[in-house]
Formats: sequence, structure tokens, C-alpha cells
Amino acid sequence: MSLREFIAAIPKVELNLQLTGALSRESLLMIAHQNGVPAELERFDDWVNLLDAPDYARLDEIARVAGKWVRYPEDIARVVYDIGVALSKQNVRYAEVAVAPSDFLDAYGMSIDLFIEALNDGRDRALRGWNVDMSWIFCIPRDNPRAGDDAARWAAGATARRGNVVALGLLGPEDAQPVGQFHRAFATVRKKGIFTVAHAGGALGIEGVAAALEGLNPHRLTDSWGIHEDESMLDSLAQASLPVVVSISRALRLGLIQQASDYPLQQLFDSGLPIILSSGMPSLYQTSLVDEYMLAHEACGLGIDEIVELAKRSIVLSYMDDEAKASLLTSFEQQVMTAKNALLNPG
Repeated sequence: MSLREFIAAIPKVELNLQLTGALSRESLLMIAHQNGVPAELERFDDWVNLLDAPDYARLDEIARVAGKWVRYPEDIARVVYDIGVALSKQNVRYAEVAVAPSDFLDAYGMSIDLFIEALNDGRDRALRGWNVDMSWIFCIPRDNPRAGDDAARWAAGATARRGNVVALGLLGPEDAQPVGQFHRAFATVRKKGIFTVAHAGGALGIEGVAAALEGLNPHRLTDSWGIHEDESMLDSLAQASLPVVVSISRALRLGLIQQASDYPLQQLFDSGLPIILSSGMPSLYQTSLVDEYMLAHEACGLGIDEIVELAKRSIVLSYMDDEAKASLLTSFEQQVMTAKNALLNPG
């Protein structure tokens, strides 16, 4: 058994999968043609080319435009199911998927109840057919602060809680709006016992991380580029045991590092910070969760036991209910033991 086969064999969890960055190209184009998008969208072929070879300076724009081709409940169910199929091929057993309801409701007049129903239609089919479970992180786009109160209300609603919505998130370019615009939404859901997730460390670097911590007090950070350069920040996050979800491929594609080996993953791991690996936007970053674990080993030097620790940590720090988490952890330990034996004792 090769190391890649070992990583593929063990159960995994994906905690920062962004819906519009994980869409299957084939399904997306099929849906676009069904909905008549080529005839109404100027330079449609150029947008298709950007799916194959993204201009990473326009990443959020590409994801937003392509996401708008998904317009109807059956479209949403289809792309969610396809994501589940893709995850099953990597033995990802559970994923928390970030999605901005306002992108769909504002454009096409869909009700929040129908939107949640469509998400879970796709989720239920993936669970039945491929044993892949998914939950939803309802996100506020940073460039649409008016969506904040609505997103908080939707995430805290009874329909959302029954419909596998586990957190409120904040996504998008940090320089679009000051973080204070979203304080009320985050505070509202925290009071109701709902988890919160904030993307930070993009355009504003370490200053953006500090602003998110002070203004939002999130339960989890994503990306957070720059924390390795600030020892006091790193120590503070480690002492608070605040999970930080990172993607090596994101940093590489966005030009934050020149090569994967430049990513300070070993430094972050050794600091005691509870980091978690994610593919983030796998279709646009042209990666997968298995690829991220392989980069962690081959480029960043993490050993097999450290890889196993990262994979286990993603389960422990997920927002799964306690019973499902305990069951997956038991399965994880059993399958790691079997796969590790095959890896270390070939033949």
C-alpha cells in the first residue's frame, strides 16, 4: 500500500468545503445549458475557460458567477449529490459545507425553506447512496453586509436546525467591508448556542485575523494566513485551542507561497495550534482533501503519525452530534490500524 492509498483509505472529514468552489464542472455546464445560461450570459465561453484555468485574482468573482447558474431546487440537489459522490471517492465520511443562501434567494426568489429542503434532498441521496453525510454553514458574503441579519435569522431558525445547519459563517474578500458590520449577526447566533466560523487572513493578513477575533469571537477560523509570522498571535490561538482550517493549495494558487514546501505547516502543527487540513474550493484550487494530506507529507514534512493526528482532529473538532462523532472515531481507529499495517508491512 502506498502512502496515497493509505490516506485515501482512512475515514476523513472536510470542514471548510465551499459549495460554489466545489461544483463539478460537468454538472455545472449541464445545468447552465438546461437553464439557458449560454444565451443570456455575455462571454459564456470565457467563463467556462476560467473554470478550467482560473484567474486566481478573480476567484470570488468566478465562484459567484458560476454559482448563479445553479438556480432551481433540483439544481441545488444535483450539485450537492455530486459533491457527495466526489467526497465518497476519497473516503470522506462527513463534510461541513459553506454556502451563502442570499446568493440564491436574492436572485431567484426561492424561499429559505425550499432552499434548505433542496440542500438536504441532495444530502440525503448522497448519504443513502454513498454513506457521505453533510451539514451546512450558512454564510454571509462580506460584500453584502445587509445579508447578515437574514443569515443569522435563517441559521437560528427551527427549519435550519432540523435541516442540518450547524453554524453561521463569514466568507469573501476581507477588504470588502469592515468586520464590525457583522458583529451583531455573530453575537445573535452565539447567544442561541450556534457555532460561528470566520474566514480571515486574506487581503488584510494578520490584521484581518486580529480584527475577526476581536469583532466576531468565532468558534473557528479558516485560512488565517500570516499567523505563523506573529508569535504572540500564534501562542494566543494555541492557548485558546481555537481551531484553524487551512489549505496548502489555496496559499499556493493565490501566490502566498512560491511552492508547497514554503507553507509553514510543520511550524503551525508544532505550535500546539489545532490546525485542520481542508481542500476549501477543490474545483477551483484544482485539489482534493487527499491531495492536501499528500502535500502535508511530501512538501511540508509531516510524518504518518502527524497525518493521522490531523485526520482524527478534523473529526473531533467537527460540529457533528456526539453520537455520530463517537461512531466515526471508532471506525477511524479501526481503519487506521488496518491501513497502517498494510502500509508498513507490504506483501
